[in-house]
Amino acid sequence: MRHIASSCMTTHKAEQGFTLIETLVALGIAAVALTALTGRLGISADTQRSLMAHATMLEVATNILEEQRFSPVVNLDDRDGEIEVRGMPLKWKLTSEKTEVDVFVRQNVTVSARDEPDVHLFLYQIKP
Repeated sequence: MRHIASSCMTTHKAEQGFTLIETLVALGIAAVALTALTGRLGISADTQRSLMAHATMLEVATNILEEQRFSPVVNLDDRDGEIEVRGMPLKWKLTSEKTEVDVFVRQNVTVSARDEPDVHLFLYQIKP
């Protein structure tokens, strides 16, 4: 009986804690997971920056068209300019074109920023 009791105690002591191999495997898995998460954070930051740029460009285009809409005199001249908003240099261009209905004119605005797709908006107005 004594021999059986001592072998159980020996087995119990040997199973306490983790082995070096188990610890290294767990650290390796954690390192791979952290590397993947870090990459995703970088992509998320780029996406957020791009969305902020698009929203800013859309706001500028909307403001230009609203100025045209509420102007007492409809100006059909093509115009362009540069503006800096939220630290972003933007270029804009306003053009007018005829429509199939003679009483209307279409005014197009394009806002451009470096490394971002252009934003295009338009407005139909009655010709002066």
